Amino acid sequence: MKTLIVYNSIHHGNTEKIANAMARELNADLVKSSSVSEVDFSKYDLIGLGSGIYFGKHHVSILNLVEKMGDVKDKRFFIFSTSGSSENIFNKLNNELKKRITSKGGRIMGIFNCLGLDTIGPLKYVGGINKGRPDEDDLSKARAFAQSLMPKVLTLCLTVEDGKALLGMKKRGFGKGRWNGFGGKVEAGETIIEGAKREMLEESGLEIEELVERGIIEFDFLDTGKLLQVHIFEVLRYSGSPVETEEMRPEWFSLDKIPFDNMWADDPFWFPLFLDKKRFEGMIIFKDNDEIVRSTIKVLD
Repeated sequence: MKTLIVYNSIHHGNTEKIANAMARELNADLVKSSSVSEVDFSKYDLIGLGSGIYFGKHHVSILNLVEKMGDVKDKRFFIFSTSGSSENIFNKLNNELKKRITSKGGRIMGIFNCLGLDTIGPLKYVGGINKGRPDEDDLSKARAFAQSLMPKVLTLCLTVEDGKALLGMKKRGFGKGRWNGFGGKVEAGETIIEGAKREMLEESGLEIEELVERGIIEFDFLDTGKLLQVHIFEVLRYSGSPVETEEMRPEWFSLDKIPFDNMWADDPFWFPLFLDKKRFEGMIIFKDNDEIVRSTIKVLD
């Protein structure tokens, strides 16, 4: 997921501190709003916009930026701000920016606000309010917020041998009733490889001895906001025999009879690349789990 954060921070660097903390967590490109003239917004999957709050709104450079972005329909955004007073039902600090984004079809994935040192007007005569803010606790919360925007990491393992591919009929949960490879969510403390091996064993009874990563695809579900980053592996060597489990019913399919009509709609886009042993990456946007709104798959070598 390629991420851009654009911010404006004028008086005390409050918003800049938050922007830096989020950028490190998301490995994002970080740009001041005064330096965005050369930015190609179309190449980013997620865009964060933030500033201090001035008379109940974000800085004008951030508000006006939305109008200059071109087509942002279905693009993912997050909003952040620092302010002298907290946001509440009477003090909706992020509403104007939110309205501008959504009016162009952009999607708000999250909003973060924290208190910041404020010395505007008469406050300067008492040294301001919210001294020392944002503090380390604020920055920790900003990092946690950024983490919540990251895609959930999953694995998908496929085995091909003797002109056949091993698939599994999903018996429950997400994807129930579809043929698919074997995999699932990488658990806390696991590497992606460890997660792939565990899921393959749990779902098929096969113990992976050697595998190679063929692709990474991010799946964006418009209706739920779910974002998945799926690492697709080819199993080169394994031990054991496929067995039916509570999760999956395995079956071998000839490569000329892959049941695409009863698989996820994206599979025909990348499965041929997988069979050709190409490395690839991409983004696929779904609506209602069945309709593909947009698909971008790129061969890496």
